[in-house]
Amino acid sequence: MRGRRRRALLVLALFVGFAGTAYLAGGFIRFARDVAALAVPPAGGQADGIVVLTGGEQRLTRGIELLREGRGRRLLVSGVNRETSAAALARTTGTDRALFDCCVDLDYEALNTIGNAEMTTRWAREHGFSRLLLVTSDYHVPRSLLEIAGVPGAPEIVAYPVSPDKLWRRDGWPSRLGLRLLATEYAKVLAVKARLALNLAEAGHLVHRVAGRQS
Repeated sequence: MRGRRRRALLVLALFVGFAGTAYLAGGFIRFARDVAALAVPPAGGQADGIVVLTGGEQRLTRGIELLREGRGRRLLVSGVNRETSAAALARTTGTDRALFDCCVDLDYEALNTIGNAEMTTRWAREHGFSRLLLVTSDYHVPRSLLEIAGVPGAPEIVAYPVSPDKLWRRDGWPSRLGLRLLATEYAKVLAVKARLALNLAEAGHLVHRVAGRQS
């Protein structure tokens, strides 16, 4: 009898493991497909401001270009290294320092994507902005949108993805480096979804407890 139970439990464990692996694999394929399908918004699209999440010169260069084109009134560069000055960024991007002095804000506080989301929302609130262009790498867009959406009072976000050339092959498939990066990012996205769901459940439980006490 015990032998049968053990075999049944083993079969069940194998089935659950197989189903879980298939679910994760399917989710990763959908994630990679969605990232590959990301496209920049139409040229005529306007926003109140522009936010660049640091992580590569390509992102900052594109953000500066959008600011010059008048796609937003101000630009926030979030997650800047504390040893990096506005003058250094102006030189790196070949930008007139006057543009930085006029219309570029540097955020030295954010240390990760959660911090980026919080600082982006705070910056938008301080300037009265309700719609922002978000410039970051294509693989980073899904997690960035999740984190910003999880901040109370977050503005409307229009993603402006930047595609790193070394991550994608000419035929549209990810390179080896790109595949590893997508897998890592997918795991982070799952972690963010789990954390946000847990926070929502805890908030709902707290509201239920308060309502129960008041009744």
